[in-house]
Amino acid sequence: MGTQKWKRIFIALYTGQFFSLLSSAAVQFSIIWWLTDTTGSPLVLAVAGIAGFLPQALVGPFAGTIVDRYSRKRMMILADMTVAIGSLFLFFMMYFKDLSNVLVILVLVVRSLATAFHMPSMQASVPLLAPEEHLTKVAGWGQMISSITNVAGPAIGMSLLAFSSLKWVLLLDVLGAAIACTILLFIHIPRVARTEEQSTSSFVEEMKEGYYAIVKHPFIFRLTMLMTAVAVLYIPVGTYFPLMVRNHFEKGVVEAGMVEIVFAIGLIVGASLLGILGDRFNKIKTMVVGMMLMGIALFISGVLPPSTFYVFVVLSGVVGLSGPLFSAPFYAYIQTEIEPHLLGRVFSFITSLSLLATPIGLGLAGVFTELTNVALLFSLVGFLVMLNAILTMRVK
Repeated sequence: MGTQKWKRIFIALYTGQFFSLLSSAAVQFSIIWWLTDTTGSPLVLAVAGIAGFLPQALVGPFAGTIVDRYSRKRMMILADMTVAIGSLFLFFMMYFKDLSNVLVILVLVVRSLATAFHMPSMQASVPLLAPEEHLTKVAGWGQMISSITNVAGPAIGMSLLAFSSLKWVLLLDVLGAAIACTILLFIHIPRVARTEEQSTSSFVEEMKEGYYAIVKHPFIFRLTMLMTAVAVLYIPVGTYFPLMVRNHFEKGVVEAGMVEIVFAIGLIVGASLLGILGDRFNKIKTMVVGMMLMGIALFISGVLPPSTFYVFVVLSGVVGLSGPLFSAPFYAYIQTEIEPHLLGRVFSFITSLSLLATPIGLGLAGVFTELTNVALLFSLVGFLVMLNAILTMRVK
C-alpha cells in the first residue's frame, strides 16, 4: 500500500472517530452532570460510574472473540449506532415524559457494552491498514484524537447545557454516530482470513485462544502485567489532582481547573510527539521513558512545599505528556507481535484488565490517603511507577 494511500485512509478513519468520540464525551459528561444536578446523591453517582466501566470490563473477553469472528468494520458501525439509539431513546423519553434515574443508568450500561465492541474493533483494524513500521505513529494519532475529545467533549457538553437541556445534548450522539458510520462505509477494512480449523472451532475455544495468545507470549504477558500495575497506580492519581490542589497547596477551584487544563495539554503534546516521531524510537525504550517521566513528576509533586503550586502545575503537564509515551507504544507492540486474527480478543482482555484495575486502585488509594495524606500518595505512586519503569526495561 502506498504511503499516501494509507495516510489518507487514516485521516478519513480518525476524522470519523473524532466526531464519534467527541459527541460521546460531551453526552457522557452531560448525563453525569444531570445525575449530579437532579439527585445530588453520591450513591447514584457511584452506581453511574460502575455502569460506565464494569459492563465493558466483564463483557470484554466475549466481545473480543465476536470481533475476531466477524467484520471489524461492521462491529464499529453497530457499536456507534447502538450508542446513538440509546441516546435517541433517552431524548424521546425526556421529550414526552419525566426521565427516571434507572433508565439513565441502563443507557450508561448500553454505552459501556457498545464500547466493549468498538475499542477492540478499532485497535485490531489498525495493523490491517497501516504498515508495521508506522504502527507507533498511528497509535500516537489515535491517542491525540482521544486526548483532544476528552478535553473538548466535556467543554462542549457544559456549554450546551448552559443554553439548553440534556435532551438536546443527547442528539449530538446521533450526529456523531452518523458522521462516523458514513465515513466507515467508504473505508475498506480487510477481513482476516480464517482457516478451516478456526471456522469450525467453538466460541469458548476461540476465547481461550485470545487468553493463551497473551499467556504463551512471555514478553507480552509481562508487559501486560506491568501496564496493569501502572493502571492501578496511575488512574487514582488522576482522580486526586483536585484534592492535592485543595488540601496540600490550599488553593481553590480556579487553580484546580488550571491543573486539569495543563494536564490535558500535556496529553495532547505527548500524543502529538508520538504521531510525528513515534517510528524513530524503540517501542520498549519509549515506554520506559514515559513511565520514568511520570514517576519522577509524581514523586517530586508529593514532596513540594505548599508555596510552590506553580511548579506542581508544570509537573501535572509532564504527567499528562508521559501517558501517551508508554501507552501508545504498548498497543503498537501488541499489534506487531500478535497475529491479526487474534487481536480483537487480545485487546479486549487487556482492556478488561485495565478496567478491573480501576476500582482496586481507587480503593487502595482511598484507604492510604485516609490514613496518611494526598501528598504522600503522590510520592509513593511516583516511586512505584519509576520501579515499574525499571522492571519494564529489564523484562525479557
